[in-house]
Amino acid sequence: MTEARWIFVIDIIKKPGVLNAVTGVFTNWGINLETTMLNDLGPEGSNGKLILSFACTHRKMQILERTVSRLSKVVGLQSYPYETHDLRMIAACHVPLEYKAEENETVEIEYLKRRGDKQVIYITGTVADVDAYLKPMMARKEILELLITILTV
Repeated sequence: MTEARWIFVIDIIKKPGVLNAVTGVFTNWGINLETTMLNDLGPEGSNGKLILSFACTHRKMQILERTVSRLSKVVGLQSYPYETHDLRMIAACHVPLEYKAEENETVEIEYLKRRGDKQVIYITGTVADVDAYLKPMMARKEILELLITILTV
């Protein structure tokens, strides 16, 4: 069976141990997490979001989905193929002041702030498109610092 990349957007009740419980399911099935993002706003007991990306077979993804959904602190779970157009990614990075982004029809680029010898740019698009745009930039060492990547629904 072939592996594919997946994204889980998990609605949680923020309590101690919720992150450990969810990641423990992945550990038990031998699945390595690529990305983990936790919305940590609000007090304990309030709702939050946990976003995970990983690679596995479709069958294992279904098992993970079922198992994670049954955890006591999980109130909802949406699963998406990595290439989905339902999710957006925002990446903010420092690049040299003279950097000019390549034209691209799949991502949007916004020059945000200039300071000293560097500037901040935002790159937005689908998760797969932003990743595909960032990889060659990182290989060419055009990114001085990747400040943050955020997934939004």
